[in-house]
Amino acid sequence: MITYEFDPNTLAKVERKLGSLKSEAPKALKNAINQTAKAARKDLAEEAQKTYVVKSGRFNKAMTIKNATQGNLEATIKATGAPMELKDFKVSPATARTGSKRPSITKAKVLASGSLKGLEKGGIKAFVTKFGSGHASVAQRRGSSRLPLKVLFSNSIPKMIGNEKRVYGIVEPTIQQNLQANIDKQVRKILEA
Repeated sequence: MITYEFDPNTLAKVERKLGSLKSEAPKALKNAINQTAKAARKDLAEEAQKTYVVKSGRFNKAMTIKNATQGNLEATIKATGAPMELKDFKVSPATARTGSKRPSITKAKVLASGSLKGLEKGGIKAFVTKFGSGHASVAQRRGSSRLPLKVLFSNSIPKMIGNEKRVYGIVEPTIQQNLQANIDKQVRKILEA
């Protein structure tokens, strides 16, 4: 969950700017905060898409916004989701292969800036398999016997979006700028009406 707080004196500043229309200040702030939260969700999804090899729709669906009200001038962007299967990222080969078409090693890539890396741990190679249900996954045997299989996972969407170094830390300054611009726009809209 990402919470971004603004200066508590903002309400007083907006009231001063509005002068005789200062009763409209909570409405102006509510609208500005909600517009900023919507833009922040979009910016976070775009930045995460640039950083990770996942379809952007996954990021948008995972984030919900709890809008601000005039009584509670706070919007919350909440990202939910369990760790994602490695198959949801870039995997080579992308489909299950058997016999002579089977590669010597399956490779995967999570970060857009990285390269495909071979999936092998303790001398046991990972592979793409298709289960009886039709679901395909990247899996690895737990030992020398054929079964059981362990499905391989990576980060969850909340962890990717909340990453200070790769996603949130890059978008955070833009959120502040958008909030200030949206507050100014709402104040102008009230004064011009």
